[in-house]
Amino acid sequence: MAISLQKGNRFNLSKKEPGLDKIMIGLGWEVKAGNTLDLDASAFMLAGNGKLLADEYFVFYNNLKSPDGSLQHTGDNRTGVGDDDDEMILANLPLINPNITDILITVSIHEAQVRHHNFGLLDEAYIRILDVNTKREILRYDLDAEFGVNTDIEFGRLTKVDNDWNFVASGIGSNHGLQGYVDAYA
Repeated sequence: MAISLQKGNRFNLSKKEPGLDKIMIGLGWEVKAGNTLDLDASAFMLAGNGKLLADEYFVFYNNLKSPDGSLQHTGDNRTGVGDDDDEMILANLPLINPNITDILITVSIHEAQVRHHNFGLLDEAYIRILDVNTKREILRYDLDAEFGVNTDIEFGRLTKVDNDWNFVASGIGSNHGLQGYVDAYA
């Protein structure tokens, strides 16, 4: 049974799931009837200074794989139609560049300002982590409705502390868009 996290909770993947090496970070949402939105999942691989190790460590729909081969975005789902995960990021934890201390997982709405879109047009947004080898869901964080006016959200973060990988259920909304994240972490 998967662990259900609340906003701000931390889960030590290394200690509670010994031997875990390959994970799938699944992100999902349901678009409310009568709406069409294009949401984009992104991963920012940050060094100890809180910035991208290099531009190529920003993994998103136009850069599907990190240079160290540890992170791979499976592609952009432009409609959000269908059950289960809408976008996925695969991570091979042992391959992550040792200079990476945080992997920030965000979801932003494409052209949100122009189209007047926000997370209030969605239901049931979540992030979950699965063990790729066993297909078992390890944890899940269901975001609540507090992000109705936001156009982008930091869903979660993988953080390395003393060589242990932890997942933090962030749940931090903003209205800066994907470019705002790039500006903050580049």
